Amino acid sequence: MVVLPPVDEPAEYNSNYILYWNHAGLEFNRLTHSVGGPQQGPPISARALGILHLAIHDTYFCIKPTPGYDTYLTVCATEYTLPPKYRSDNAEQAVAGAAITVLQKLYIRPSPNVSRNAALELTQLFDKLKADYPTLDALSESYLFGVAVAEKMVSLLDHAPGADSANYSPQRPHVPYRFYDEPTHPVTLVPIDPNDPNGPNKPEHAYHAPIYGMTAKRIATQGEHYCADPPGMGAAESKTVDYDDALKEVIRMGGAIPLNSTKRTPVQTAKALFWAYDGSNLIGTPPRLYNQILRKIAYSERPSKNLKEEANNADFARLFALANVAMADAGIFAWREKYCYEYWRPLSGVREDPRPEHADPFWLSLGAPATNKPDIPFKPPFPAYPSGHATFGATAFQIARRHYAERDATQPPLWGTREPDKLKFEFISEELNGVSRDLRQPYDPARPITDQPGIVRTKILRKFSCLWEAIFENAISRVWLGVHWRFDAFAAKDALIGTCVPDVYPTTCDKVTVYKDPKEIRYITKGHRMDSPDPTKEYPIGGVPLGLDIADDIYDNKLKPRMGPQPTGRDRYPPWAAPQHQSREPTTISGRLLPHLIAPSFVLIDDVYLLCSYSIPPYRQGTKTATALPEHI
Repeated sequence: MVVLPPVDEPAEYNSNYILYWNHAGLEFNRLTHSVGGPQQGPPISARALGILHLAIHDTYFCIKPTPGYDTYLTVCATEYTLPPKYRSDNAEQAVAGAAITVLQKLYIRPSPNVSRNAALELTQLFDKLKADYPTLDALSESYLFGVAVAEKMVSLLDHAPGADSANYSPQRPHVPYRFYDEPTHPVTLVPIDPNDPNGPNKPEHAYHAPIYGMTAKRIATQGEHYCADPPGMGAAESKTVDYDDALKEVIRMGGAIPLNSTKRTPVQTAKALFWAYDGSNLIGTPPRLYNQILRKIAYSERPSKNLKEEANNADFARLFALANVAMADAGIFAWREKYCYEYWRPLSGVREDPRPEHADPFWLSLGAPATNKPDIPFKPPFPAYPSGHATFGATAFQIARRHYAERDATQPPLWGTREPDKLKFEFISEELNGVSRDLRQPYDPARPITDQPGIVRTKILRKFSCLWEAIFENAISRVWLGVHWRFDAFAAKDALIGTCVPDVYPTTCDKVTVYKDPKEIRYITKGHRMDSPDPTKEYPIGGVPLGLDIADDIYDNKLKPRMGPQPTGRDRYPPWAAPQHQSREPTTISGRLLPHLIAPSFVLIDDVYLLCSYSIPPYRQGTKTATALPEHI
């Protein structure tokens, strides 16, 4: 069995049953990414946690009604109807029934794509988590009510296809400025038979969840959320100076340590690694990291000193449901936009810039760390714009900021929605905990990671004065890893100190980028979309303002089911898209080839039109080619 390292937090946390089942979900997150199980990747793992905490939330508040905290499911006769409660009166048993059922359905059910070994590992963890919870009464009416709520949530919200690539492939031959295979990891060799890891292998191109954003059921956002066109594309095609300055910045701030061109400081390198959690072995994905931080804050901000008090249960159930549902929806919108634009990562952008004076064919990024493995760093297998990290982090932390600003306050809230908060915390990332390491040999799952040779990552305790600061650092950390452009996170005008030259920003004498104090940043700059029917309408630039908007949508609408239209297989595109006006011709701007972006393209797959990307020439899927979208589907 894989030996998961102990989590560096007080054992007291899990004496509260809401925090215990949150812990259980986070354990599954890191184990499934270590053994090749289901629910992998940032958006899918976020959805799993969202379903888990919605089931916990509704089970708890149905038995323990709390003013202002309505359930997601209702007693009305709709698709979102609560199962009958009957005489259920034990919230702890009901929550246990809900959590266990969700985890079992999402992680334990058989799948042809999951090896028998992975299934066994996940089953053993499942059994251990149940055994460590001594008061289960699986025959009680309350427990069975929790089971019924969980079954309802899973049937409504589980995205069965997961991260299925649907035979997606980037545009071939490769066009500059478009997402493509990573130069340092163009293919992965995977076993033909998942149950025979030492048998024949096949090369596999990894493209994570390309149609998820177009197909996934929205959970609690009441409207669609879009980004502005990134520099050099569509309505921002004239922002070439911004792109060039961002190119120079990522070379300086995101390069590998040995490169002379890298000017990032050691402190910034540590901050880059701190936020990584790129599906790493024994660590998992960013939603797990943000939950770990929220656990620290929830504990310090708890309404009652006694951790087992009912006031704490209600507070925790609400906070973690809001945050995890918001991250689930954030994953949908971020991934829809990623595969709409298909913007290349810096590793490709720096190496393959068609202008020789800007390109460095041998440049290497610091990269997302392959923690607890002997592999080299990598770039995530999906397009850059907008940043998923920036979107997830802003969404989760904004929910917490809104929750605590208004929980105990009369009018007005304790701080504004776009102002610094007072939620201090300190945290040790599992990327830098004195335990995780860069291995010299293959990982041995039968041994604790502390018994395996490698370069141990230094243990670093980080302190933050507020979550507003954490939102910025989480986002900019991806630039310092060299896996994102700064505009993937936010508009440079908001976060960098300007100069007399528009879109050009200063550096220190050591060529280190100068950033504003995070507490002074407001993320107010917006941009346009060329495909919008209203040329004056503005949209957020990058993942941070996108995430803030998603969080505000869900918080302001009080965690209600989506009332608007859902993807049906035929309307997975902006309602105002006009592909009949699409240009197929490239345009040259400042000596470089760029797509002339007027509207998204669509691909016909099994008689279903899917938003493909802003692409030229026509995207090809097998023998089928994108065609004009009918006026009405």
